[in-house]
Amino acid sequence: MQFFFLFYILLLLPILCPLAENFTFIDKVAVFLVCSLLFAAILILSLFISSRAEKIIYSVMLAISVIPGSIYLAYLLFAHVMLEQNSVTSLFETNPEESKEFVAHYLSLWVITGVLIYAAIPIVMVCTMRSFKPLNVKRYKTLFILCIITIVTIVGVDRISRSVYFVNFYKTFISYKIRTKHEIKEIRERQKEDYIVKAEHQDTIPQVIVLIIGESLNKHHMSLYGYVRKTNPLLSGYGDSLIVYQDIVAPHVHTIPVIRSILSMQEAEHPYYFSSKPSMYELFNRAGYDTYLISNQEFSEELRSSYDILLSLAGTKYNLAPYKQHDDIVLPVLDKILEKDNRKNKLVIIHLIGNHMAYEFRYPKEYIIFDHRKDRIVADAPYRDEKAKKIIDRYDNSVLYNDYIINSIIRNLEKRQNRNAALVYLSDHGEEMYDYRNFAGHAYEKVSPPMSEIPFVVWLSPAYRKFRKDLVFEKERSYSSADFIYSISDLAGISYVDYDDSRSIFSTHYTPRERYVGEKKYEEIKEKFEE
Repeated sequence: MQFFFLFYILLLLPILCPLAENFTFIDKVAVFLVCSLLFAAILILSLFISSRAEKIIYSVMLAISVIPGSIYLAYLLFAHVMLEQNSVTSLFETNPEESKEFVAHYLSLWVITGVLIYAAIPIVMVCTMRSFKPLNVKRYKTLFILCIITIVTIVGVDRISRSVYFVNFYKTFISYKIRTKHEIKEIRERQKEDYIVKAEHQDTIPQVIVLIIGESLNKHHMSLYGYVRKTNPLLSGYGDSLIVYQDIVAPHVHTIPVIRSILSMQEAEHPYYFSSKPSMYELFNRAGYDTYLISNQEFSEELRSSYDILLSLAGTKYNLAPYKQHDDIVLPVLDKILEKDNRKNKLVIIHLIGNHMAYEFRYPKEYIIFDHRKDRIVADAPYRDEKAKKIIDRYDNSVLYNDYIINSIIRNLEKRQNRNAALVYLSDHGEEMYDYRNFAGHAYEKVSPPMSEIPFVVWLSPAYRKFRKDLVFEKERSYSSADFIYSISDLAGISYVDYDDSRSIFSTHYTPRERYVGEKKYEEIKEKFEE
């Protein structure tokens, strides 16, 4: 029974690894070999301890492995992938409301049943284990020491321990907590340090910069980008006054790592820049701006995640997520901000719930417009059944409603004539929508072009266009929103020692760079799905 328990806890997932579409053959072999070594070492070591001690140890193993095991197994069953490091970290940062919607969207009855059975079987095993006479340690001293060295090596070496799902899960959690604590401390301390930010373009008329961060918007479902359904009837009406960028890629496919990236100077090669260099709010605060955050996505001023650290630096914060309303809840708040003292420059960041699953919760009932059975627009495909087509209808309704929200914000800025106003809308990441397979959503393990490519649009007031004739707007430029902090700095006309002109999409000196989505090259992702 002890043998079968350890086999179940340590080797069941490695045996199921062939189901994982994101693992290569070598990955699957490596996971199985590492887990087999750990299995053998623990099994042999258990022969040297008493039955009572063994039962306690196995009970502890069961307690620490059942939750991560259930998560990994569920993900493997419904998404056919094994969780990778980026996604494990995202689990710890995801708010409870988002988790509930994720579970409601993806989990089916058979997956839930499978996970419950998975968790129940080892409990029965532990309860039915029988006692036995342990081996003498002195007699088998070499074997005993060798087993301990094997376990310590597997658990202690990061690259090896990633192959053991529950070890990787808890090591990632501990690493995440340590990193977050360090970042909070560093960011607080650097507020006391001198860092000069200059406003290079002064004008008698104060300027308003509005940054709207959308959520999970697939640009290929926007008529603004050529989609057949008219999902952007309002934004399409702006014509050339709305600058629509065609080739923008997100640095990740999960919200929090994207927010960390676009609001800071963090780079893949220099992750410590996140805490050692000022973030967006800090730069604008030092430049004399009034800074605001309006969020319809959950954040905490208790700094529970790396996302909260960045947002806490806004001068004034409005957390609207607890009201659980549609995105139009941000509109009266923005109106109140714009009505305030007009003598100061303002930076307003609006974070929408946008097009986040479950899509049917993202719009009011009057936006239930699209129906594939009537318009016959949703193309047939082997991986698109009736359920998939209904989900596409709901998603397109959410895109239509998002069009209304963005248009309302632009209209609000337009009516304040002669104000220097600039607006940028970009989505945090995209969303796959049954484009290549029976899958809707975003997951780093299944990364695809629709998850990586994002809409990016800019609107400028006539006064601002005249004021900033030095800016360049070339819609075909290839760009990653990982460099967005330099672009918004350029748009606002602020400079500082770390500013890099070549990384602003609006600069005459802009230089394209290789784009990554997580650790994967975007061009390789694109080529894979174009084959």
